[in-house]
Amino acid sequence: MNKLQKANDYIQQNKNNVNNRPIYHFSPEIGWMNDPNGFTFYQGKYHLFYQYNPYDIVWSDMHWGHAVTENFIVWEYLPVAMANDKAYDANGCFSGSAIEKDGKLYVMYTGHVDPNLGFDKVESEISERQCIAISEDGISFEKHKLNPVIGEKQLPEGYLICDFRDPKIIEVNGVYYCVLSVRNAQRRGEIIMFKSLDLVQWTFHSSIFQSSFEENKLLECPDLFSVDGKDVLLFSEMPCDSEYAKDVQNTTAYVIGEMDFEKGIFTPEHKGLLDYGQTFYAPQSAEGKDGERLLIGWMHRWNQENPPKEYGFNGMMSLPRKLNVINGQLVQQPFIDTQNYFSPSVIGENVHLGEEEILIEGKTTGFLEVVVPKTSGELIIKLNKAEEKSTNIKIDVEKNVLLLSSDYGDEGNNINLEELSSNSNEDLTLSIYTDLHSIELFINSGEKVVSFTAYDRDKGEDIMLVGGESSVLKKVVYGSR
Repeated sequence: MNKLQKANDYIQQNKNNVNNRPIYHFSPEIGWMNDPNGFTFYQGKYHLFYQYNPYDIVWSDMHWGHAVTENFIVWEYLPVAMANDKAYDANGCFSGSAIEKDGKLYVMYTGHVDPNLGFDKVESEISERQCIAISEDGISFEKHKLNPVIGEKQLPEGYLICDFRDPKIIEVNGVYYCVLSVRNAQRRGEIIMFKSLDLVQWTFHSSIFQSSFEENKLLECPDLFSVDGKDVLLFSEMPCDSEYAKDVQNTTAYVIGEMDFEKGIFTPEHKGLLDYGQTFYAPQSAEGKDGERLLIGWMHRWNQENPPKEYGFNGMMSLPRKLNVINGQLVQQPFIDTQNYFSPSVIGENVHLGEEEILIEGKTTGFLEVVVPKTSGELIIKLNKAEEKSTNIKIDVEKNVLLLSSDYGDEGNNINLEELSSNSNEDLTLSIYTDLHSIELFINSGEKVVSFTAYDRDKGEDIMLVGGESSVLKKVVYGSR
């Protein structure tokens, strides 16, 4: 039996043993999931591929899982799209992207070869090369006979083939460009660009972005797109070597600038964080059916505590986010039908928390919006509250500080977020989406976003809003599933 059929048979035979999956955040039917791949709108549906190990809840043996949706709430799981069954991808079909050409769906992915399977890393034995697979129906894929299409011959000197991955393809004026993550000879991260006329024959074009030697960073999962007249480059930052693991956190950054595709020059103007939490990584964008720029990310981190093994799954995706550039900042808004899915309603207006608390009982999955005047004092929103345990969002509007901390999950989840809003004279609006294992907080319609995940089995089910004598809430809105 081939590896693809083996994976699909295993899923069908074992998927009913999985439990405690999120209600409305996408998660795998069974097994481990990480980076979103091949995110695209094709033949009337949004296709999401993802790094996938169906056999266990830990990373190993990367396949490409596959699902489709029309609304990002209801998903249809499709057969596994690719398995690591060729010599050039023997140890993993790593991350990549998708693009439509002549009515067919092309995916480009990284073929990973590591004889030691990552347990004893010997860089001289590791290679990562870029490969193409093609589908006429968006479901069944055939790997190209000329694979790999980008390897040692196309990669210039000064770059290491052992860290050369995550192709994202875009088309500009009839020319295909591909941005890729690579480690240079100085062992630091760069994002480089290749170009092609047919998606098969590729040539090196340029290096468009580099991390400095002092930053000690690799730049993974690059993405490049245009929105609102600006070019935006995304990448996920990680330590360039294990010795810097305590100094460099895994974060996801954006850089707004101008891309000259003909010259291969990206001119940065502003850099920021996509998410101020610690569980948002490797996002990928796509053009929506109406021309929107949409983004979805992996809500996890590599050193995060795994769920209980009996859950049978590990990993989830963020809500899709609609992207815009406003006043030189990248703004992210949730791209689901909040009103119809949650049916939110006003449960409080002009509430003085010094005189009363707001308690919402038995609600683990829902939408909470809180509008706080700029003159209000401190406010604490306690989510998943059970006796002494909760996840706390503490806000001091006058000092422009937000602190997220939790009694669940791993240590080190405190987030100090300053300069909450660029609109210093306006009310602060917090839009919070809660699911069984996650919280996504959108501040002032997506000026900033904070994500949090924890897989603890016995989290509380109440929500409580508390504050001091001067704490006032202009409006509280809630809706649940």
